[in-house]
Amino acid sequence: MKFIRKNKNLVLIVLILVAAVVAFFILKDTIMFDEGTAYYGNRLDGIEKVKVKDSQKKEVQDALKNQTEKVNIRVAGKIIYFTIETNPDISLEDAKKMGTTALEKFDEDQKSFFDFQFLISNSENKDQYPIIGYKQRTRKDITWTKDREKTEE
Repeated sequence: MKFIRKNKNLVLIVLILVAAVVAFFILKDTIMFDEGTAYYGNRLDGIEKVKVKDSQKKEVQDALKNQTEKVNIRVAGKIIYFTIETNPDISLEDAKKMGTTALEKFDEDQKSFFDFQFLISNSENKDQYPIIGYKQRTRKDITWTKDREKTEE
């Protein structure tokens, strides 16, 4: 007790400093974001069971190689993105069938977990392309953008 009476100011400064450190950690946990948590939170729970394999991506590319110049497949979270550059002579209907062909390479569990987005372009036919298709995980079919008429040159 003698020490405390003799060093009142020092004890007061130490108590204020300890209180400030405790308050900092309390505020840090409530205000600042936790950098250690995943970007998607718990939305990707169960993705390990339906993982998209590189072999599946290769199968899609092989199935479409006769009709396309380039196929790129990218998985981001729960969406599988297909970027397809078709051959110049491919019709709009055949281009849309590419989406169905690509979906055949995935099993039912994957189709019910992932959303699929198709961006199909054509270097020659700029009037009708690009077209975008989307299949939401609870839907059976791909929904496509509205068709545009080809203009005569």
